[in-house]
Amino acid sequence: MPRTLGPYAGATSLVLAAAALLAFPGTPAQAENPQIARGRAVYAEACAVCHGKDGGGGPGFANPIWGKGAQIAKFGHAAELLVYTVMLMPFDDPTRLSDEDKLAATAYVLHRHGVLGEEAELRQETAKSVVIR
Repeated sequence: MPRTLGPYAGATSLVLAAAALLAFPGTPAQAENPQIARGRAVYAEACAVCHGKDGGGGPGFANPIWGKGAQIAKFGHAAELLVYTVMLMPFDDPTRLSDEDKLAATAYVLHRHGVLGEEAELRQETAKSVVIR
């Protein structure tokens, strides 16, 4: 006799999708851009502890890093932000993340700030053309 899963068969998937949305409000649960999706994961693991899960500031850095009043605007363009990130982030151990992870995290931050579109890919050689306002 085949076993049926009953009326709650899809509940686990629904709960996991809801959890993803609640973890980072305003962030798509599944970004089509793999770089931004990777950046979101890197940000959650390595950046949110200081910058806050919503980028609004946290215990390590009280100012927002994206959105209104964002501190990243001082860099002018993505290349300068990327140099800073590669050299100094995460602040407790800049060697903890690969440069590729730092590039993805920077792309995610720029996406959340509204500078980098969903389909765009941030590349080191073109980062100077991405203006941060």
